[in-house]
Amino acid sequence: MNKLRILHLNDLHSHLERFPVIERFFAEKSHEEVESLSFDLGDNVDRVHPLTEATEGQFNVELMNRLDLTAATIGNNEGLGLTHEMLSHLYDEANFPVLLSNLATNFAQSEPLIVTTSFGLRIGLIGLTAPYVLAYPQAGWELSDPFVVLDELLPKLDCDFTILLSHLGKNVDEQIAKDYDEIDLIIGAHTHHLFEHGAQVNQTLLAAAGRYGEYVGQIDLTFNENNQLVDAQIEAIATNTLPQRKSDLVETNGWELRGHKLLEGTVVADLPKALPNVLPDFKGSHYLAKIFADYGNTKLCLMNSGLLVTDELPNHLTLDDLHEFLPHSIRLVRFTFTGEELRQVLLEIMDVSDFLATQKIQGMGFRGKTFGSLIFHGIEPREGDFYIKNSENQSLEKISDEESYQIVLPDQYLFAWYFPLLKKLGKSEILFPYFLREIVAEHFKNCLLYTSPSPRDRQKSR
Repeated sequence: MNKLRILHLNDLHSHLERFPVIERFFAEKSHEEVESLSFDLGDNVDRVHPLTEATEGQFNVELMNRLDLTAATIGNNEGLGLTHEMLSHLYDEANFPVLLSNLATNFAQSEPLIVTTSFGLRIGLIGLTAPYVLAYPQAGWELSDPFVVLDELLPKLDCDFTILLSHLGKNVDEQIAKDYDEIDLIIGAHTHHLFEHGAQVNQTLLAAAGRYGEYVGQIDLTFNENNQLVDAQIEAIATNTLPQRKSDLVETNGWELRGHKLLEGTVVADLPKALPNVLPDFKGSHYLAKIFADYGNTKLCLMNSGLLVTDELPNHLTLDDLHEFLPHSIRLVRFTFTGEELRQVLLEIMDVSDFLATQKIQGMGFRGKTFGSLIFHGIEPREGDFYIKNSENQSLEKISDEESYQIVLPDQYLFAWYFPLLKKLGKSEILFPYFLREIVAEHFKNCLLYTSPSPRDRQKSR
């Protein structure tokens, strides 16, 4: 009998505080006199960590190199959380191949990778990522349907055992397992699901290790002399049960401090005075709403005060401050509505926001605490209707049903479940490449208030 061990990690999201434990696990389990393969399933890079932000994700790749990976695929945090330029160079120093068959890129291998074990087992590896059809094309990437890709690749794949490195999510993985008998093992990610002891759909095995480095995956496979699978042991191991060292905290705290220091080196602006972001008038949020409207080349913006994660926008702003106060992986969306559509959407948002105001919001890139209050720029609700504000003389004009209006909103409003009408009405355009904090930084850069090196220069000089 021949044995093969597979180690895997998914959806770390730059929770680097767990990396030292993960690194030791990979090292120890891959050196126990058993042949092993190691994989990362994407969303390793998340710009919520200051050192990830300061190095444009390349520090994460340095750490991935230390895991001696056989291969990796990407998640939406790499694919859409980085600009096109950042992603194009993310893996320049990687010592592992990136497998990605449903996104045309300059950094990944689109064809399956064949690896052969010492006992002659030919393993076919395919990487697929979640197909955000509204976002990837606008970000400049050519996207393909994962099922169409599998239909093309699997008939041509000559191997004994096929593994799909999937950042597609639990439901899609299970559908693939039902539809494609040729796939022997799916290692999954994206939806942060956990299979503590694996799962099976038809003849396909499934493995997944949760999120944030809370678990790591170990799969032990046994093959007979004809390279047929005769036994599989799948386990997700909680990292808080693994040995820790005092030096771990020193190392991980050092990474965070280093990131803050790099970001602090860039002064974005010195405003005349600090702007409060509290009741009754949320001056800090209103200040940002105007910047966002200008960026979207519109007169109208609607956002929520909880996007600015501070009670005060200070007068002295560095990139570190912006990273702390606008930590989200959120972009703006420019919507075009008729007046009638805009009225319906605004009424829905106002109605739902009454419920959301004090709720703890999670997901869709939001990294704040609560939704907060609605912030209107250029538009004013009054007596059940809405009026457009003339910026020159501050006069108000009632929305006309037949006219066309453009307004910018956070992309979270489009992707989350809160506002179903928003998904159905009008036309939407996600404004790439910048996150909210980058929009603010670019605004001040154009105002000649931005002083210091670019992020790439910081990366080179660290």
